[in-house]
Amino acid sequence: MKIALIRQKYTPFGGAERYMARLVEGLAEAGHQVHILAAQWDADGTQAVTFHRVPVIGKPGWLKALTFSRNCRSIIERERFDVVFSLERTLRQDIYRAGDGCHRQWLILKNQGKGVLQKAWTWLNPLQLAYIWLERRMFTDPDLKAIIANSKRGKEEIIRLYGVDPNRIHVVYNGIDPVCTDQELKADYRRALAEEFGLGDELRLLYVGSGFKRKGVAAAIRAAARLPAQFRLFIVGKGNASAFRRLANRLGIHDRVIFTGPRKDVVQFYQGCDLFVFPTLYDPFSNATLEAMAHGLPVITSRFNGVAELIRDGDNGFVVQDPLDDAAISECMRTLTDADRRRQMGESAAATAAPFTMQRNIQETLDVIRRVSPPRVEVINCTNPAS
Repeated sequence: MKIALIRQKYTPFGGAERYMARLVEGLAEAGHQVHILAAQWDADGTQAVTFHRVPVIGKPGWLKALTFSRNCRSIIERERFDVVFSLERTLRQDIYRAGDGCHRQWLILKNQGKGVLQKAWTWLNPLQLAYIWLERRMFTDPDLKAIIANSKRGKEEIIRLYGVDPNRIHVVYNGIDPVCTDQELKADYRRALAEEFGLGDELRLLYVGSGFKRKGVAAAIRAAARLPAQFRLFIVGKGNASAFRRLANRLGIHDRVIFTGPRKDVVQFYQGCDLFVFPTLYDPFSNATLEAMAHGLPVITSRFNGVAELIRDGDNGFVVQDPLDDAAISECMRTLTDADRRRQMGESAAATAAPFTMQRNIQETLDVIRRVSPPRVEVINCTNPAS
């Protein structure tokens, strides 16, 4: 089979790119011809793959999105692939993985409580218009054979907003690599954090993610400020922290909120903290939340996170209904100041996360490819972590 994968920027590392790299490896190992359509790529470590550079006009953003989609279609028409699998909103694909959810749904949530002029600017912004046009055209394309959503919530949004036949949408939860649960190593990580940041016996709260505004950093800070217990809140990830530093300063907790920036050693934080807080306004399925659970952290998140579907409230974490309700978030934090409760819920969280491996994710993804083009794409054995 000659299979094309679409991603604007391809690298074998991180998030959606790591998922795509595993899919590339699985397809190539099974003997398929794998082609990647991308505007930029890092081909290091990628074997038996043909790259097609997709020319784009870089600015403004709306023109970049449209030219990438149009030029992908030109390459697809020229090359005549057997299956086209896209991780981007484009003009021509057989399968679309909706890893970013519905852009239209995010704009609806983003505009809640906003004034008329703010709403108008959002919906009339050329970049947003381009994304919405591409999204609608793609989801309503009769030639789109299958959609992969990474949560049930994501599937429901696509059906509700675009009227897509439910039978065309397959829910495949994200997967993560196995984690080390050695208690001695966990103690080492905890000591390392204490030495680096001058910690004592404080409650250690953890947030991991980028896009601070959308993913609830402000609510996490306000909730932590309500705690009577001593704490440190670690904000790990890429983002503009200036407004959130000012918020922490106004609340009198500037010395207890630590912005680390992006860290390659994020495992140290998962292993060395007490609980994970992620009151996101919108996230189809937060890998960071699943990773925190796998590392044995009870999690506090919102119902707008696809991972909430895996959480049993009060057993392996807490789900707040309103991500802006810092009082409710703080009450969950307060419950988890009890060490025994944290330990019990953390063990339950790790057991919940354990089945959601990258191997399972890739196998289920390949099953969807097989359904789209039977019998020419066979199931690939992904039990070997290296494959």
